[in-house]
Amino acid sequence: MTTSPLRPHLLALSCVLTLTACEDDRLHNICGNHPGLCVDLVDDGWCRHERSDVIRARYYLQEEGTDRRKYELMRGLERYLQCAEHSTNIEYKRAREQKTPRVEGMLAAGDQLALLDEQTSASQDPHLLLWHWTNNRNPAARASFLALEGSPALEEPELQLALGGIYAKQDPRKAITLMHHALSLYREGDEVNNRILTSLSTLYMSQREFGLAYQWGKVSESFQDGPGLSTTRMGIYHQIGKREQDAWDKGAATIVQQLKQGVYRPL
Repeated sequence: MTTSPLRPHLLALSCVLTLTACEDDRLHNICGNHPGLCVDLVDDGWCRHERSDVIRARYYLQEEGTDRRKYELMRGLERYLQCAEHSTNIEYKRAREQKTPRVEGMLAAGDQLALLDEQTSASQDPHLLLWHWTNNRNPAARASFLALEGSPALEEPELQLALGGIYAKQDPRKAITLMHHALSLYREGDEVNNRILTSLSTLYMSQREFGLAYQWGKVSESFQDGPGLSTTRMGIYHQIGKREQDAWDKGAATIVQQLKQGVYRPL
């Protein structure tokens, strides 16, 4: 039997549609069984992805009640508010006089975020420590976060990225080491945070290590979905010769493969 050349594409499409349907079913079940998690967020076609994330985060927090789930809901609420404010051109804090369903959803999300922010102010969860430092400029949260350096609590790429960001100005070499360690924590199938890659390129540029800056810029280009870091815009091409570029390109290709396979290890 001859296999249609379209068959692989149709199979892939059916898988995507099946997964989408499953996600919609899960959300429908959550809202059907727990309407209080959904009713205040209007489903009018705007910010649908962010709305779904908030509802799921609310459900997981209801089921588990951990600080990590509180953080995930706070992040979801933050993204929902950013999307809603963009779609309405109204800052939720100034929207009290508006009575549209979308604005009501913004107000509900903002009130819940403010409540969680207050409830978690003394938490020692590293994600929440980072939240309260970056969002509230709480120096005690920053100190507690830094005190966890080297402990298993920070052995996550996002947390290593944050730690590296703190050291970027005062100790760029240490920041570079932390970024490399962050990449080593990814496993096959994980989504690599492109900010780690662009940070490495920028840090190497600051150290005038142009070959490495170019290499990590090329790695970054392989993981960005839209406009991002460009080795051309950075002008690195002017700092290294064509033969060197070819060598760095090969090294970048190897790193990309290692990251996708979850086997990257710093040299």
